[in-house]
This record gives sequence, structure tokens and C-alpha cells, in this order.
Amino acid sequence: MHCHAPARIGAPRTRILARRLSLAALLLALALALAGCAGPLPLLKSGRESVPQWPEPPFAARIQWVKSVGTPEDAGIGKSFWKRALELVTGADVRQIVKPYGVLYDDEGRLLIADPGAGVVHLMDSKNGRYLRITAENGAPFLSPIGLAEGAGNQLYITDSAANTVYRYDLVNQLLTPFLRDMERPTGIAYNKVNKMLYISETTAGRITAVDETGSVKFSFGYLPGPDQLNLPTDVATDAKGQVYVVDPLNYRIRIFTPEGVQVTEFGEMGDTRGELNKPKGIAVDPDGHIYVSDALHDAVQIFDDEGQFLFSFGRTGSEDGAFWMPSGLYIRDRYIFVSDSFNQRVQIFRYLGEGEEAKRVPNNQIQTTQR
Repeated sequence: MHCHAPARIGAPRTRILARRLSLAALLLALALALAGCAGPLPLLKSGRESVPQWPEPPFAARIQWVKSVGTPEDAGIGKSFWKRALELVTGADVRQIVKPYGVLYDDEGRLLIADPGAGVVHLMDSKNGRYLRITAENGAPFLSPIGLAEGAGNQLYITDSAANTVYRYDLVNQLLTPFLRDMERPTGIAYNKVNKMLYISETTAGRITAVDETGSVKFSFGYLPGPDQLNLPTDVATDAKGQVYVVDPLNYRIRIFTPEGVQVTEFGEMGDTRGELNKPKGIAVDPDGHIYVSDALHDAVQIFDDEGQFLFSFGRTGSEDGAFWMPSGLYIRDRYIFVSDSFNQRVQIFRYLGEGEEAKRVPNNQIQTTQR
């Protein structure tokens, strides 16, 4: 019978215990360091006393910058201790937006961003401190997620232009299913609360297709030869009356239709000065009926009245607060304006201040103050 010295048994155990204690000490130190970091502010609060506004003083402000969101942390969503500790040790990259396009702020206060650069849809739920990346079927990335729309019952609709598919995502059960297949490059999408229908731009078909929430196609419009024919339509929006707004980029026009697809009016012309369109992208309508159009080559968002008359614009070329590098998707919820700033890898949030008596007295031709 051979006896082994206790030290030979205890030495490995002692070393393992020492390693565990060292790791615990390291993690405790990291926890204390991270605990001292102040958490981000809520999504729709700036936290700054002085922010850019448009038009610039001495004119009454109508648009005010709120903040930029490039990561979930910017949206007020912190990481768990273990996630942050691991990234400090490994140097792992943060959950960065790559090239945003479609943007949506839904009824539950969730910010959703279609990111064709990453092939995902970012979901930032500031109220519940939750972030997730919505992917395509079987966890694969989307080929080119572009448009987002919120339907009834916590249903999110996502256009994948390269897959010729519109997906439906159940935000409660986190379940993705194909909604429409074999479309012709679907890009823009908007949900019409008046008639409970979805309007989808099929870009290469040159038409807008209206479907109900079962996926049944009801009608299409804009593709028949004639003066109202669309030329590779992209983004779509609806207003409180149910009218449908379509960006007609190669005609340098904004088209407005009834819910049934009858054109009401149009406006816009090609050009590189304020009030003209160069590379129109996103479109949205605010509570007072003003029409917002993001122009990727102007690096600005232009604002028109409900008759298509240019009012003023905001933004300029750059990367600082309120500046853009090829803005694309637009969304307005109440008086907050969300703009995808594609090549600055962020979504910028602005607030529409309305038209007080002082603002109404300023002639429109005196407040076109966008810098280039």
C-alpha cells in the first residue's frame, strides 16, 4: 500500500482555489469600477442645456435636436455586469449600428432600426432595459432589411429588398414568419390606421401594393403608363387622414394618394438648392400636416406644408450633433422626429416644437437657414 503526501494532493487544489480567488477579486474590482459609471438618460431626453435648433436665433425655434443613438447604451440600455466585464477583458466590440435605414418608434416606446449594413433589425426597449437583434429565418442575417411598419397587435413588418420578401415579427412572442414572398424589391412600407392596410413599394415594379393584415393583395397603383407613373418608388408614409405619401426619386417628386390609390397632388423638382430634391429618401408627416423629406445629397431634412410649399430645412453636412452624412429613413411619433443618419452610423432624434404665435409671424422666406 502506497501513501501519498497530503501536499501533493492539496497543491493542485490550492492553485485552483488561488486562481478562483484571483478571478473573483478581478471581477469584484471591475464591478466596483462599473458601478461608478452613471447610466444613460432616457431615450427622449437630451440631458444638455444647449442643443442645436432650427431656424437659428433670433427666429423662434421649430425643430430642436434631442440626441443621437449609435448603440443601445445611447438609448438608455445598459449592459449586464458580466457582459461589460467580459468586453473590458476581451476588448469585444460594442453593439454598434452599421448602416441604418428604416426607423420606427412604436406604441410601446421601443426604438427599432433596420440595419442593412449588419443584416439585422435592432430593437432597443429603453423602458425595460432590453436590447435584441432581430434576424431572418433560422438566425441568418437579412439580406437587405430596409422598411419597417408597426401593425395592430404588436406586429412588426420588415421589408427585405434583396430577398423580395416582407416578414412579420411578433414583438411579444419574438417569432418571425414570412408575410409576403416573391415581391419585386420591396423597400418602403407603411401601415394605414384608417383602413388597417399596409402599403408597400415594389421598387422594380414601379408600383405601390396595398395588402390587408392577412397578406391578401387588394390593389396596386402608380405603375400604369401616364403622367402619374412612378419611377422606382422607394419610401412610403401615411397621415392621420389615411393619405399615402410616396417618394418618387427618379422623377424627383413626392406623390400623395388617397387610400384607394388615386393621386391627390404632387410636388418637387430636381435641384441642389433648398426646396428642390436631389436624392430624396425618407418621408414622414408631423401632427400639423407638415411633410418631411430626407435628402441624402443635401444632407438635410426638408419640410414642406400640406400643399408642397417649402418651409425650411434642418441639418448640414458633417458628423456633429444635428449634422448628417447621407440621411435616409424618417419616422415621426407625436412630436419626435427620428432620422437614420446612414453613414454616421446612428439615428438622430429631434423634437418638433410646433408653431407658436411668435413662430407664425416669421415669414417662411426668412427662415430657410440650413447650412451647406
